[in-house]
Amino acid sequence: MCEPADETLNSHLDIQNLAKQVDERCSGLPLALIIISYGMACKTTLREWKYAIEMLKRYVLPKIENEVFPLLKFSYDNLPDATMKCFLYYCMYPEDYCIPKQRLVEYWFWEGLLNEFDRISEAQMQGDNITNSLLKACLLENGGEIHGEDHVKMHDVICDMVLWITHEFETTENNLFVKVGAKLFEEPDVKA
Repeated sequence: MCEPADETLNSHLDIQNLAKQVDERCSGLPLALIIISYGMACKTTLREWKYAIEMLKRYVLPKIENEVFPLLKFSYDNLPDATMKCFLYYCMYPEDYCIPKQRLVEYWFWEGLLNEFDRISEAQMQGDNITNSLLKACLLENGGEIHGEDHVKMHDVICDMVLWITHEFETTENNLFVKVGAKLFEEPDVKA
């Protein structure tokens, strides 16, 4: 965890005990620990830590979902609203698919997910901020530079979690229609 998180952990003995519970709940999975630590970094009071523990215990799912998805969803639940919507948009792509960051931001803009600005050039700043926070939270991965453009991709476990979230929790608004298992290897060519 980062330095502010260290200060929080050292500020109260009960928070240290709750942090150990979070560690146990993550079953030593490095990805889960990193993602949860990002979500917990802004939690500074004992009450916030207790609430977070209760939220982690709340999700009941079968098999791998039971072990990993609730931990990952906790990080998702701590994202700002615009970031959540952009994150869910990524379920439109296959697992480990590298997409240029700039193109992804353009798609978000045209879908109305970036609402702070009216022009694509201005929205690029908001989109860059969102992709950077998703990278920092380990919800997106760096896909490297391909043909001079920076790319991002989503780990297959995170991609499965996004599909789970869109199916189980995001049923009231901004629904995405996704055919799971269609095995697309590239984006469909869509004419406007």
